[in-house]
Amino acid sequence: MEEMESHGFRPDVFSYTSLIDAYCRDKDFRKVDEVLSEMKGKGCEPNAVTYTTIMHALGKAREITKALEVYEEMKRNGIVPDVSFYSSLICVLGKAGRLKDVGEVVEEMTKQGVKPDVMTFDTLISCACEHSQEESALKLLKKMEEDSCKPDVQTYAPLLKMCCRNKRMKVLYFLLDHMFKNDVSIEVGTYSLLVRGLCKNGKLENACSFFEEMVLKCFVPKDSTYKMLTEGLQGKSMEKENKHIEKLMLQAKEQPNVLSNSSRTSSIEDG
Repeated sequence: MEEMESHGFRPDVFSYTSLIDAYCRDKDFRKVDEVLSEMKGKGCEPNAVTYTTIMHALGKAREITKALEVYEEMKRNGIVPDVSFYSSLICVLGKAGRLKDVGEVVEEMTKQGVKPDVMTFDTLISCACEHSQEESALKLLKKMEEDSCKPDVQTYAPLLKMCCRNKRMKVLYFLLDHMFKNDVSIEVGTYSLLVRGLCKNGKLENACSFFEEMVLKCFVPKDSTYKMLTEGLQGKSMEKENKHIEKLMLQAKEQPNVLSNSSRTSSIEDG
């Protein structure tokens, strides 16, 4: 900043926020505080982006109390958080298991007239699913429809994982139908999530069904997904099903113009 000023340039909120972001990435919060103090001292007030950057970095560093202090300071300074800030704060609190705080933030968001977007809903649904709050998660999905907020593949991923984990097959098939009605494509990442999740929870026949569907749609399953399924089938002495899966894997690798998992694998199968 001194170098900028020596050349006659006055740092603005964008310049300071960029510097703060760099220190946040290094988790150097002492420097963040110094820059924040300097910018305020020179009459350059932080904006919503500045506060979001700091709060999110503190949250990632598990400094939850300090992240909430940033939120309170922001409100004291009369800056209304935007939807991006709220979504980020909800994510931080949800991952920390601070569900009561999540509820209070959502309530405050509503009072401020800030309308949740798809990222906000995705974060809230993911938080509910992490704690196996199926009813709350499905209510949020319904509210998305009521608010004309179109769900995306990231909306459904935690819901599908929860259904696999809790062996809620009827709800799982309802969600797959819901995806179809909302024109959300079931891609290789979603199929991998389903196969792996069902294998982990002993639903091998259902896992086989999704594996076959994946191959018939010209996706190439990951080797790790294939291995998990075949090992599960062998462990249960399901020889007929195992041979069928082996044939399907050969078929997938021999198909021309296949959509390879290496280029299409979605982050939704992670975790």
